[in-house]
Amino acid sequence: MTRHQKTASFLTIVLLILLQLPMYMLYQKGSQGILLVVFLILLIGVSLYYGAVLGLLLSLIYLFIIGTFIFYLQLTQQDVLSSPLDLQLNEFFIYGIAILILVLIAGRIRELVIESANQINMLKGNVEKYVATDTTSGFDNRVRLEKAIVEEAKRSDRSDKPFVFLIIEIQNFKKFKKLYGEKEAQYLVSQLAERINGVMRMTDRKYRFDEDNFALILPETSGTYIHIIYEKLSEKLKEHQLLSGNLITLSFKVGHYTYNPRTEVSFDEMVEVAKSESLINEI
Repeated sequence: MTRHQKTASFLTIVLLILLQLPMYMLYQKGSQGILLVVFLILLIGVSLYYGAVLGLLLSLIYLFIIGTFIFYLQLTQQDVLSSPLDLQLNEFFIYGIAILILVLIAGRIRELVIESANQINMLKGNVEKYVATDTTSGFDNRVRLEKAIVEEAKRSDRSDKPFVFLIIEIQNFKKFKKLYGEKEAQYLVSQLAERINGVMRMTDRKYRFDEDNFALILPETSGTYIHIIYEKLSEKLKEHQLLSGNLITLSFKVGHYTYNPRTEVSFDEMVEVAKSESLINEI
């Protein structure tokens, strides 16, 4: 548990304890008191969901309306007990202070929860950067891929030779995992990675681009003979033997982007082109 989470938990306990005080006072007012408690809880809920600023704004408007009504009764010397709102001025003061304090605490809890979530996401991002190898396939992950694309583009510019960026998407991978289970899915990925290693050259770089996607960087390669590469991949990847011994036929979508030296293109643009081509290329 992070420091922010501990503080948020502590403030939540404080909020619940302090909430008992106005609730105890208002429950003695019968149905009117219960209605005031409902408004109090709604304002706390707004602060927890939208933040203290909106919570305070709505609280001040709400207190102004209630306070004006009570002040009018006091000014005209009408019997408060016979009015629709059975609340004395001193009780209203306590009620108003309680609302403002509880709304501020609720708003702070929201801020701490958001800060904690951001901190956890940042830590996850750092872990992903350090753990750069996908344990199932043995290939590097997307973080390494993005860096490698930049490096390969610079190398291509210097050598004046193109390279190919290729994406292989396993069709219906989520359905496969749901049907056969996590163990079979991991075995499938490891087997496909092994076969891809067997087909491609030692100089070709392989990546686990996504859960159901592999990516390859083929240095000093043009797109002229890409269909030959597709045929080799299809030949090696189509058939898969399950752990149970049964054979199944797999299908893949493939797409590529050929980088020509000194081309102004980003990694995301390369991916977009390759993905677009994969929509019509199935092996």
